[in-house]
Amino acid sequence: MKRRDFLLSSAAVAGTIMIPFPWGCKKNAEIITPIVKPHFDYLEVSGTHYEIGKQIGDNFSSKIIASHEGIKELIDAVNSIVAADPATFYDPFVEAAQNHFPDYVDEIQGIADGAGLTFQDIMISNMAIEILYYYYELTGNMKYKLDESFGCSTVSYSKDWKLYLAHNEDLFTCFLDYMYVTKIKVNGKPEIINLNYPGLLPGIPPGMNEAGIVQSGNDISGLHIEPSVPMAFHFRSVLDSTSLDDAKERASFPHRARTMNHNIGSFVEDKIISVEAAPSKNQTQIVDEFYVHTNHYILPEMTDIPLDPSGLESSESRFNVLTSKAQAYADKPDEVTGELITSFLSSHDGAPLSPCVHDNNGASTLAHSLFDFDKKTWNLYFSNPCLNNAKLFNL
Repeated sequence: MKRRDFLLSSAAVAGTIMIPFPWGCKKNAEIITPIVKPHFDYLEVSGTHYEIGKQIGDNFSSKIIASHEGIKELIDAVNSIVAADPATFYDPFVEAAQNHFPDYVDEIQGIADGAGLTFQDIMISNMAIEILYYYYELTGNMKYKLDESFGCSTVSYSKDWKLYLAHNEDLFTCFLDYMYVTKIKVNGKPEIINLNYPGLLPGIPPGMNEAGIVQSGNDISGLHIEPSVPMAFHFRSVLDSTSLDDAKERASFPHRARTMNHNIGSFVEDKIISVEAAPSKNQTQIVDEFYVHTNHYILPEMTDIPLDPSGLESSESRFNVLTSKAQAYADKPDEVTGELITSFLSSHDGAPLSPCVHDNNGASTLAHSLFDFDKKTWNLYFSNPCLNNAKLFNL
């Protein structure tokens, strides 16, 4: 294994490799027509955390490199912040990750080695948002502004032993052709299957494990950042859970850099919870009947935490649309099905700030997930749910 250079000693950045830009990435100010593709690429890996990371990097190096080029403005902004002051904006996050989650640091090293990039390249991509918001908090300057359409939407349901967890994963349109599904087996830990952002630790997009734990996440753009463990590590940690209590404890882990929401269920225990977490506190809600979550806090102990106002219009628009649709079936439990909930998340009501997003200023719904707790299955849709391109997974 290569030695990890945890502390930044120079501002070196990996060389640029130019790769075609499918799925809405901007090149010379033009939007390239989407390439028709049946589904996400799939890879099975096993071994140590380093070994599984390296296999992922080996197999998806071109996707990882292309994704960095596809969001070059963001990567350049974050790299410039780190290069100017690594002791503030890089070292503390890496040290915290190494102290609390050394296995996942090994995994990042493996991804970097497999992809032919530096540890710094991959680590920075796993904490880019933390760096941007920490810089903004300390300087008042937002070096790169995410569009208001970047966000995710979740609808859960639990009543009379009928349980569903459904989620739209929204982010950069250009990521669609670069995302992939991995099935991961690390000795002594539950086998995992997960949708992945290129080069990021598994866990932020939806996934499940052989202990019956399922997870989706909603980003919360809090204005305060602690120089501590980046959020990608917490989502990765939940995937290694062996029970719902274990998952809740991991999602509530206090050493965290920023705000987030975990939607977690157990096929074994027939229960779904929502954990809203921040550096200062967290709160958990057991899902009973319909439960909608987007990209702002809704639990009473969390609503006083200051959030970036720029994304609230989209989050509240999607929350209101989905809540309205759910309320129409509040007294009709016999009519609630997974297909019905998928139809909620296929809605274009309120467009462009709708649950189903079609390339609004470079943001899109990249995938839809429906976890069916009775069947113990995950129906994963490639791209927008309204396009009905699904593949069934189980463990």
